[in-house]
Parts: sequence; structure tokens; C-alpha cells
Amino acid sequence: MSYYKLTLYIVFIIFLNLPVLIQAQETDTTTTENLMDSVQTSLWPALIRSAIIPGWGQIEQEHTGRAFIFYTLGLNFIYNVAYNYRWYQKTNDYNNKVKMRRYAMFFLQLYSINLIDVIESHRTGDDKPWPNDMFSNQPIKSPWGAVTRSAMLPGWGQCYNESYIKSVAAFGSFFYFASRVYDYGKEYRRTGDVEMRDKRVLHSWYLGLTYFLIMVDSYVDAYLYRFEETVQLTYEYLPEDRTVTLGVRIAF
Repeated sequence: MSYYKLTLYIVFIIFLNLPVLIQAQETDTTTTENLMDSVQTSLWPALIRSAIIPGWGQIEQEHTGRAFIFYTLGLNFIYNVAYNYRWYQKTNDYNNKVKMRRYAMFFLQLYSINLIDVIESHRTGDDKPWPNDMFSNQPIKSPWGAVTRSAMLPGWGQCYNESYIKSVAAFGSFFYFASRVYDYGKEYRRTGDVEMRDKRVLHSWYLGLTYFLIMVDSYVDAYLYRFEETVQLTYEYLPEDRTVTLGVRIAF
């Protein structure tokens, strides 16, 4: 199947779901009374995000598990498309061409399901925004939303938590160890030097540990986001008995 036919395929899949999309958009224009009963995220921002990166829209809808699945599968399919295309260009092996087209089909099907999932979640009211209420019984930031972002791109979770210096440090650390693993692996394949192999293994462990700590840090940061502001003194003046009460409100 040519790339032109693949493009037509994805357009056809989306076209089949236009009625659902229109119905979901009509849900956005419901009355204020209905919106008060069921608060939802906006459809189009989530849909556009998933159109750019599969899984991104699911994060906005607080479906972090689905987001990670769509993202990892999509990344895997794209990698296999690029890998087989590269070897097809080098060897002109027809098997690589078949695999490339197969993985391209897998990606386009996943991409379509990803968009449909965002639309369907909104249509059924299954997408709920994170409360972001300083005095609610939940943290201001979504902890698992932060973890999912860091899993998809190290440092993104810290950026979501507005820890921008940490975000740069997290991405820089991950990129450094990833580049070391790549360089040592490339050198080992070129020379067969066992020392290069051992260094690659060692830095692979460093990379995995760094990746894990970045996700843990984003989770903890989300829980502690603006924590010091949630512990505050509140003053209330009661004119009927001319007294002033002093209270402390703490939210966890």
C-alpha cells in the first residue's frame, strides 16, 4: 500500500467518526446548568494535542494509563518504520519494505484509535479536569499526570510542576547518559572492545536509575506543589460579638 493510500485510509477513518465529533462539540455548547452538573475538559485542545502526539490529549483528560499506552506503542511503531526504511534503502531488501508498510499501517490505526478515544471520552463525560483547588482533599497538580509526562519525556513532569530548573537538569541528565550509552554501544560494535561493552552496560544502569528518579521526583513535586501556601493563617472578624477568631487550615 502506497503512502498516498495510507493517507486516504486515515482520513477515511476520521471521516467515519465525524458524527461523534460533531455531537461532542455540541456537548461543549450546552447550558450553564448542565455544565455545573458535569465539569469536563475542553474537547478541541485535547484533540489537537493527541493529533500532534498520540497520548497527549489523554493526559489532559486525566487518562494517564491510556496516554502512556498510546505514546509507547506509537513510538515503537514509528521506530520500526524508520528502522526498516533505513535498511531498505541500504539493502533494497523487499522484506524490509513490507515490514515498513506494516508498521506504518499499525501506527495509522493506533493514531485513529487515539483520536477516537479522545472524542469518545468527551462525549460520554469520562474526561474530568484536575480540580486545582488549593483547599481540596487532592494536591493541586495531578501526581500521576506528572509521572506520565516524565515517562513520555524526562523533565516534562517537572515543567508541569513549574520546577523549571529541575526540568532542565532532569532532561540534561537523561540526555547525557543516553548519549553515553549510544556512544559506547557504537564504539563496541565498531571495535569489539569488551571495555566499551562494560561501559555501555554500566551507563545503561545509570540511565535507568536516572529515568526512575526523574519520575519519582515529579510525583513528589506534584504532591508538594505550593504546599507552603496551603498552610496559612486565616482571620475572620465577627461583628456581632466583636471578636476575632484565628484559625489554621491545612490541606493534604
